[in-house]
Amino acid sequence: MIFTYQQIASLNTTEIGIYNYIIKNVEQIYKMNIRQVAEKCHVSTTTVFRFTQKCGCEGFNEFKWELKQFVENNKIPTMDSEIKMLSEFLEFSKSEEFQDKIIQFAKIISQSLHILFLGIGTSGALGKYGARFFSNIGYYSQCIDDPFYPAPQNDDYKNVLIVLSVSGETKEVIDQIKHYQNKHYQILVITDSQESTIEKMADLSICYCVKNIILPQTYNISTQVPVVYIIERVARELTKIDKYRHIHQ
Repeated sequence: MIFTYQQIASLNTTEIGIYNYIIKNVEQIYKMNIRQVAEKCHVSTTTVFRFTQKCGCEGFNEFKWELKQFVENNKIPTMDSEIKMLSEFLEFSKSEEFQDKIIQFAKIISQSLHILFLGIGTSGALGKYGARFFSNIGYYSQCIDDPFYPAPQNDDYKNVLIVLSVSGETKEVIDQIKHYQNKHYQILVITDSQESTIEKMADLSICYCVKNIILPQTYNISTQVPVVYIIERVARELTKIDKYRHIHQ
């Protein structure tokens, strides 16, 4: 795959110039050879070749093929296909497997003394929404959206960390999870990626598995509707637990 975060981070200033030209002229790149790209970017063909190698390709022709695949695979879906994708998720949400996990999530949270959400970027914004939603129903929660924020010093076994991550592979989030595991937090994960590192680190996870959409600029614009739905479903299950406790007191 081209244009991963690691690949872009490895580029020097000159290569970033090539990258910026390519993402702004994707359709033209398909028709150009390496010399034409070099001329447009005011660099040598050797520099362009080195850029393609840093993107995991053996040469410019392979890079053009990978670029075309990247664009095709990450096309913004039409309205009909997006509705179909969300309908499939909602159908999955009716399954016994999904509902069991919602109940398990809620049981763990209902027994916790300290509830934290963790996410960065868009996931951080959704974490803030989740913390507010839970607080609204009486489960005071906070959100950590700074990946370098220090973990609490207390190591009570009745604490829970709810991790939101689309890719399940963000290094900073993985590092944070390790800190919280050392403090005996239970780790709950909501992710789009089954078998990801973060999913494997979880005590319990829900994977919503919808199409990942990443623009050539590496901005992830995948739908987050399933994440909001899962947060709200868990919250409603928490209100059921509270009602049951109240009746049986």
